[in-house]
Amino acid sequence: MDPALLPLPGLISDTDAPDCDEAVPWRAVPVSRALAWGDEAALLLRERARLGPVFRRGERVILLDPAFNRLVLDDDGALFPRAEPGGALALDTAVLERVLAAELARWREGTIRFQPAMAMALARALVPAVTGLAPGSGAAERLANALSTLDEGRSLLRRAMPRGLPSSPIGARQALAQGLRAAGADAPGLVDSLQASHALALRALGTLVRHLADTPDWQDTLRAEVRSPHRLSTPAGVETATQDGLRELVDMATCEALRLMPAPVLVERRLLAPLAIGAHRLEAGTRVAISPAATHADPALWPDPQHFDPLRFARLRTAERAPGAWIAADVLPAPVAPVVIAATRLGVAHLLARFGLATAGEGASCCCVVQIEGAPIEGAPIEGAPIEGRAD
Repeated sequence: MDPALLPLPGLISDTDAPDCDEAVPWRAVPVSRALAWGDEAALLLRERARLGPVFRRGERVILLDPAFNRLVLDDDGALFPRAEPGGALALDTAVLERVLAAELARWREGTIRFQPAMAMALARALVPAVTGLAPGSGAAERLANALSTLDEGRSLLRRAMPRGLPSSPIGARQALAQGLRAAGADAPGLVDSLQASHALALRALGTLVRHLADTPDWQDTLRAEVRSPHRLSTPAGVETATQDGLRELVDMATCEALRLMPAPVLVERRLLAPLAIGAHRLEAGTRVAISPAATHADPALWPDPQHFDPLRFARLRTAERAPGAWIAADVLPAPVAPVVIAATRLGVAHLLARFGLATAGEGASCCCVVQIEGAPIEGAPIEGAPIEGRAD
């Protein structure tokens, strides 16, 4: 075997590695056929069942196995270029929680459409928690107005931008950059990190709220935990994988929401050195890709993968699961991952502390709402199950 080849520990042995002089035919998926399918994750799983965990699609080699996920994500620069270093956002968690609680307390009688309302609440909490601006100050409010319009380039709320900037995602991004500079928060990449934190936390919260609306038992269990000043035992004495011992079930539900929410179909890297996988030799320069979306929807790893089950993240079940089966936190942008997880945990905890969630019935599934007795609060509809709430 060529010493330049790097076999993958645990998946192949030296005797499985290819002879360097042999050309092993690739099993390939025609790109045109791949693009014709709507559900990329399901297509990848079907092709894995037909071709095995390593196959070529166009110029990419697709690797579909939890061990391959860890190979790519844990690499220290030996196989793949190192990611550009990026410092985590400086987050004041106390400020984030305090402002989120205050914003949710402002939700009055009526019907609140979840996504635009939560977009504004998250923006008002994230801006002072990251920049140090006083919550509710003019500068913080202008930044929150700009941030709340951004969700991966789509406008959630149409607002007039400061100084005549257009009411659009582009104008909002310009206003956000100008406001951050004026506030002295001009660290490289801060605009992108703040926008990504807001968009991903909003998506994770929306995913979690929709599933809790359909699972009242889980909703009641989490509500009991967040309302209790003491640590609660988990159902049937199940140990959890959380570290702080507080809001254990909320942590588990957050992990499950991150698994269920839309993930990148492919995460791509370019090999720096030859790599032997099974009967194939991958040359330096080969583009390889793993699939978080397919991994999180794989019934071999997650029985009934579309079912919402936070107990998947109980300690015993986590220990039994293959490393690399849950990679939601790994594929979030490194600077924002802690912010997204913290905002999701705190957001759902304060929502459940104040409101009860329930599906609103047939014909209303085009929007996600919090219904409280009284007049409606206007907002743009989003996809998802409606939820019905009550003020304490």
